[in-house]
Amino acid sequence: MKNVYIIGVDIGGTNTDAVLVDQNEKILCAVKTPTTEEISEGFSSALKQLLVVDPQKIQGVFLGTTHATNAILQNKDLFRVGVIRIAGQRPEALPIAFAWPQELKEAVIGGGETIGGGWECHGGPLTPFSPQEAAGAIQRLLAKGVESFAIVGVFSPLNADQERQTAALVREIAGELFPISLSSEIGGIGFIERENSTILNAALKKVMRQGFVSLQTACQQLGLSCPLMVTQNDGSLIELERAIEYPVLTISAGPTNSFIGATRLSGLDNAIVVDIGGTSTDVGLVRRGFPMRSLNKSTIGGVSLNFPMPDVLSIGLGGGSHIDFHSEQPKIGPKSVGKALALQSLSFGGDQLTLTDVALFMQYVKIPESNSECLPINKAQGLAVFTQVRTQIEELVLRMQGESRDLPILLVGGGAALLPQGEYCIPKHFNVANAYGAALAEISGLVDTVVSLNNREEVLEKLYTTAKQKAIDQGANPATLRLVDQQITPYSYVPNQMARVLVRYCGKRQ
Repeated sequence: MKNVYIIGVDIGGTNTDAVLVDQNEKILCAVKTPTTEEISEGFSSALKQLLVVDPQKIQGVFLGTTHATNAILQNKDLFRVGVIRIAGQRPEALPIAFAWPQELKEAVIGGGETIGGGWECHGGPLTPFSPQEAAGAIQRLLAKGVESFAIVGVFSPLNADQERQTAALVREIAGELFPISLSSEIGGIGFIERENSTILNAALKKVMRQGFVSLQTACQQLGLSCPLMVTQNDGSLIELERAIEYPVLTISAGPTNSFIGATRLSGLDNAIVVDIGGTSTDVGLVRRGFPMRSLNKSTIGGVSLNFPMPDVLSIGLGGGSHIDFHSEQPKIGPKSVGKALALQSLSFGGDQLTLTDVALFMQYVKIPESNSECLPINKAQGLAVFTQVRTQIEELVLRMQGESRDLPILLVGGGAALLPQGEYCIPKHFNVANAYGAALAEISGLVDTVVSLNNREEVLEKLYTTAKQKAIDQGANPATLRLVDQQITPYSYVPNQMARVLVRYCGKRQ
């Protein structure tokens, strides 16, 4: 077998991790470097250190990132969105961005218009659609300075024609390259969650365009001619262009990569994974090599969405977490110094006591550049901090386990090195499990559509074939394709057994 390689990268809020993996999925080289303000700088630095082989033998750079998630949580680098509702009943009683956190709402919503149109659940028109009315709404929103459009029609997943007509008018009035998100392409019948997801997708196109285009340029400058692909929240890969067009798909990709990477590093298919980063700790359950999905509606930044994400329990506990002894029990986080650890932590000459400082004082970890001799704590306080750390982690694990008490518990992430050794199962290369998970990501072919199931077997077989071909067209090896997700959601009170069907096939890259 010829020597070929994959680079896996994870751009986190604190560190950028990268691994070079050979054709046998063995890690040959691993790098951890601080995430830079301009993310392409840290990304380029990590890749340079990995290029110990001919760049032409690199088959792909597979990237996971919290870029989209962080933009939402921090309310920055987001487009101002103009929302057009195609809803003949004119539901003014339901405000746009209903129940959103106020800060996020103010950062994202640039204005909203409701116009005639929409569909009944049986497929008939709700009210007539007027292109002239749609054009007027577009012009009024542009006058308010909106930078992106979210177009949301009632029951548009059953019939997307009116949304497409409105999008065509946006391109005619605002230009071909003006950012547009259609709710029919995001999927789901429920109006509120579908609208929320479409608005966030429209807002996130700003940060994704800025960050990801620069990453592709960095690859080219390093002589890498291979594809740069992005992991989505189910652990599979999508093309860079699709990630830029549908950035909501990348939300929660970071924890997914860590969970997959942890189990593969340990040679396990089923496990509870605890991922401790610089800012937060995520806990998830992996079954048959894939993270368990949430059965409930997913949320991000307090916004209810309409697509499934990994079932993750998170707390603000990481290597950069602030430590406060002003009460009887030490307070850990949720504030963190993040990527400024080497500048702001007391052991590095800063003025903030962090979890890393306490770990250094307790001699659980050694960092050459640090000095923990003058830290204003004693051993009893150090023990109290790590007793609380273990308690918080154990509570999350207990909640995630449910009845799966027999599953092994794996500890990964850069923050895992701070804990006393011997108490947890920590695999080799634990600190880059996220990047390793990205390197192992498979190509996916997804079909998400609304169909009649009158001829159920015949219809499903056609969808299987379409999903397989999509995966093959993106570079998947046909011999490795397997069905990893199938969801059938019947529509009540709709004739002809109409249902939303989601089919996903995954396979290894050829």
